[in-house]
Amino acid sequence: MFDKGSTAVLSTQDLPFIVAVKQAGIYTFEDGDWLLQYGLTQNIYKLVQLGHFIFGIGDNGTIIRYDLQRKKWNQTSFPTAQRLWDITGNRKGLIVTHGGSCLYISTNFGSDWSVIRPFQDMPQKPHIRSLLYHQGILYIGTQINSQNGGLWRYYVGKGELQLIKKEKHSMISSIYRDENDLLIIAKGNAQSGIGTIEVLNPFIKRWDVCQQPISERAFLDIFEANEKVYATTSQDVDGFSRIYEVNKNSMSLIPIETVAGHGFRGAGFEDQLFICSHRESKWISHRYSTSALIH
Repeated sequence: MFDKGSTAVLSTQDLPFIVAVKQAGIYTFEDGDWLLQYGLTQNIYKLVQLGHFIFGIGDNGTIIRYDLQRKKWNQTSFPTAQRLWDITGNRKGLIVTHGGSCLYISTNFGSDWSVIRPFQDMPQKPHIRSLLYHQGILYIGTQINSQNGGLWRYYVGKGELQLIKKEKHSMISSIYRDENDLLIIAKGNAQSGIGTIEVLNPFIKRWDVCQQPISERAFLDIFEANEKVYATTSQDVDGFSRIYEVNKNSMSLIPIETVAGHGFRGAGFEDQLFICSHRESKWISHRYSTSALIH
């Protein structure tokens, strides 16, 4: 069953990994054992825990929610044919996801939703690809849009929108912010065919590009595990993608593992990593020793 791969993964305090298996459902994975928790045929591309809920979003506007207290699943969908890539929020009930150029926002853990159109005054509205909420600010990364593509800052309370990094030929597929307010983005460039990991230093207001030993078409995900930051990539001409450790001190990328297919998402638990690809799921059971393949 698992040779079909997976599309999203989440690590929690109670369970090492919760995995969205491709067109099969949500499974828990611990020490090599799989257990089906919720079956569905739609692919889920992001899993996140916000408060006592786990949310997942994916194909055709699908959104699922699991109540950790009541042990109950709920599934619905937004009125969009778009694939949802990201979801963010806080522990107080604010949940934000997207569809096309719109934002779907809830203030009560997804019980009710409202629609916000931050790009409504633009002739060429960019489609949203990535989201990150942090202390009243929503960072929005777009798909490729020559006029209005890039990284935007949206002030949720005020409704103000500000462009902080313009991108004519790149998508911003993932946004990460660390405890020192370093903002890190993952990019893929359609014109040059070269993806990058870039870091904004909040003190000097400058974007720096991480040095990488291998040219990648696109970086797809940035995640933190055991106080380290990692990045995944799209597949190369041979059908393999790579996982990199992001060294913030040297501003460099260190390749640590490969995966067959696109590296959609990653997560970590203690010394373990779990990487999702549409072709395989890779469990790295000991970070500095031989890895294990889960098909």
